Amino acid sequence: MIKEFKDITNEIVATTTSLSKADMNQIINMLFSAKQIFLSGEGRSGLMIAAFANRLTQLGLNSHVSSEITAPALSNGDILIFNSASGTSALLNSQAKVAQQLGVEILTFTVNNNSPLAQKSDVVVTINAQSKDDYNGSIQPMGSLFEQCSFLIFDSIILHILNQNHLSSKKMRQMHSNLE
Repeated sequence: MIKEFKDITNEIVATTTSLSKADMNQIINMLFSAKQIFLSGEGRSGLMIAAFANRLTQLGLNSHVSSEITAPALSNGDILIFNSASGTSALLNSQAKVAQQLGVEILTFTVNNNSPLAQKSDVVVTINAQSKDDYNGSIQPMGSLFEQCSFLIFDSIILHILNQNHLSSKKMRQMHSNLE
């Protein structure tokens, strides 16, 4: 194993999050009670949230990446999930403002629970990593640690759902794209 890989995995293991068992149960309830699930993020954080949207779709949930042209209108009874280290993106904060006006629940994964985006959110999960503009704390550049940990948290939510027998891996596989 190369040194850098070991250094990165050690850093991921040492990273903490505010996600508790109660938060996990609340998030799962939000996901399964929402009419539609919208997910949003920019850059690499956006790629991580898109991967989460993919898994939610494979669970049979009505999930949409907000930036996709096929995303329908947001409405009351939906949930909007953000993945943003800084929580300061003008686009994401604009989306959150629209969601608030419609009475949509907002869930945000971030490093900054005092950010404008976090302040607009009903539930905030903090990942103790750095944003792209914070140069202290991580051996990795920019927001890599946040992005990696958010991806692992999203997969942890999916695994928790599977462990709670909400669905099986076999059923998820049946919902996997068959056009690839």
